[in-house]
Formats: sequence, C-alpha cells, structure tokens
Amino acid sequence: MELNYIFSLCGTVLYYDPRTFLRTLWKDESRALRLYDAVFGSPEWRMLEDGGVSREEAQEWLCRRAPAEAEQIKLVLKHWLRCLTPRWETVELLLDMKEQGRRLFFAAALNADGKDYVLKTYPFMSLFEGGAFSCDGGGPMVESLCTLYRLDPARSVFVGTDSEEHKAAEAAGFRSVLFTGAERLRDTLI
Repeated sequence: MELNYIFSLCGTVLYYDPRTFLRTLWKDESRALRLYDAVFGSPEWRMLEDGGVSREEAQEWLCRRAPAEAEQIKLVLKHWLRCLTPRWETVELLLDMKEQGRRLFFAAALNADGKDYVLKTYPFMSLFEGGAFSCDGGGPMVESLCTLYRLDPARSVFVGTDSEEHKAAEAAGFRSVLFTGAERLRDTLI
C-alpha cells in the first residue's frame, strides 16, 4: 500500500524559532520576550497566518496596541523571515524518500510573506507533490490537503513537532509521528 507523507513544514523541515531570532536583535531578554508576546503571541499574528488580515493591517493594529514598541514591532515584521531556516538533515531524508518514490506533502502555518519566501528561497520545496498554507484558508490544513489532493487519511502519515497536532492528526484518522529529530524519523520511516 502506497503511503502519503505529510510534513508540518515549520519544525520538521524548517527551523522556526522566533524567540531565538528576537534574541539576536535584542540582547535584553525581557525586551525580546515582550516583543515575542506582542507580535507572535498576538491574535493579529494568528489572523495574519490564517490569511484574515494583511501584514500592513496587522502591523497597524499591533503598533496601536503597543505604541511604545511600535518601531521594534515594525522591525520584527520586516525581518521575521530570517527565523525560517532549513533543517538540512530533514531535507536529506526527504531526498532519500523521494528517490524511493514516496509521495511527499506539507502543511505550513505561515502567512503570505512566509509562503512567498519559502517557495522562492528553498529549491527543495519541489520535492513535495503539494502542500497547504494556513494563509490560503480552507479550514484545517491537513484536511484541506486531503481534499485538494484526494489523500486518504488511512493511507497517510503526518509528521509534526507539536503534540496537539499529533493528537489531532490521529483523531482525524492519520498515522502520526511526533518529530524529535531527523535521525529518529529516518529510523521510523525508512
């Protein structure tokens, strides 16, 4: 039976660590944490990821909510894409899986800027037969993938870093693997 492999892009294939990114911009730990909460922990960020608002709208609302931090918020929104970097050991695994003829897909909780950046910057995205971005709407991404590409959950393996994602995938009928590193994943999948 041919299986489909769906990777939660951020965390398994790409590092996505906004806290560390903010610490590179500000050495003051309390300021970095404040900005993390103000931007990445905000409802506006979630709406931006879900495609409900533009970056400009989110920035306006965030700056209005925290006017003392407005310039720093603008800086974060301008440069946040730098926290999306490849996990090369996972990319190597994807290459091996593709060579074996495995069907690869992704789901990514990213806004439109993140989507454009990832697709334009990382040629390895062509290893995937398809994917779903949260900013494109359409409901839960994994279910959207199944509808869009006619994937049977019973014949699909979801790989993610978040235990909530893991539980949700299993509840939806997927086999689910909690990502704890590329080598362990290689042992599980190959």
